[in-house]
Amino acid sequence: MAIEDILSSTEFAANITVGEECPSQLPTVVQYLNGLDTILTVIIGITIVLSLVTFVICGKNISQVLRHTPKRFKTKTIILLSIYPTVTALAIVSVLVPKSYFVCDTVSHIYFMICAYIFYSLVMAYVGGEDGFIKSSDTETFNVRTPPCCCCVPFLKRSPVTKNSLLFTRLLILQLPIIQSILFFGLNIVFLEDLDNFNRIILYFVPFIAGSILLGVWGLNILVRMIAPLYEEFKIMGKYVVLQAVLILCKIQPVVIMVIVTYVTPRCDFPLVLQVQKNAVFQLCLCGEMVFLSLWAFQLYKTPSNTRQLLAKSEST
Repeated sequence: MAIEDILSSTEFAANITVGEECPSQLPTVVQYLNGLDTILTVIIGITIVLSLVTFVICGKNISQVLRHTPKRFKTKTIILLSIYPTVTALAIVSVLVPKSYFVCDTVSHIYFMICAYIFYSLVMAYVGGEDGFIKSSDTETFNVRTPPCCCCVPFLKRSPVTKNSLLFTRLLILQLPIIQSILFFGLNIVFLEDLDNFNRIILYFVPFIAGSILLGVWGLNILVRMIAPLYEEFKIMGKYVVLQAVLILCKIQPVVIMVIVTYVTPRCDFPLVLQVQKNAVFQLCLCGEMVFLSLWAFQLYKTPSNTRQLLAKSEST
């Protein structure tokens, strides 16, 4: 996966237009609703329906967790499962309030970063904590030669798991919500104050956003590749993929949709400017994908009797 694709997001491509005849100014809610055409109305309706479906699936997931998951893991699991309805709820706000798209994108982005660290905590809870994992791991379990930095440290070999190696992995993941929150908080202030200035300075933030994301993903890959083979019954790799898919879909998909809508859209008159149309199509696709990911998460997080016994054993350690 290319770095440029990871970084590409709705906010980075928000104000690209096909020509001078396409206005870049975003409409107010009243202007937007008064100017809706049939196609966008249908898109909004389907988006809302898909979001409601995601909420229903999430409700079933949480109900199952509350009934069958040991107490120690309940809160973390519910936070992770809630990312899908959170994304769809923000999608509805974004598609109904055009000027809120960057704020909504920021909230979903930061929520994912928080979930990344929650995922680390949950995985460690599965294996009985850091001390428990150090005792049960193989002699050469820790390996930093994982994507996306596998080629950066070719001289480092596998080594035993230690407190310091787990601290290193945890800090790589912990910096995600901290650094990303600081960067996006600053960007949102500029976005609300001066949109033109925002478009000029955002490129200067890209290296910092990129570096933080790459380090965080590196830490997650180290964690998953270290633990998943030893504890296959917890489906850690699948749970990681279904979480990481949210980041991939939110960051890569807008670029593809931008290209398609730019060359397919028949018009871009105010208030249905190009950014509004692109955002509506993107949020529709995203809500459909969140339904699929919610169903997948349901299968991964449901606890059959044998796994329930393992979780109970982990809770008692």
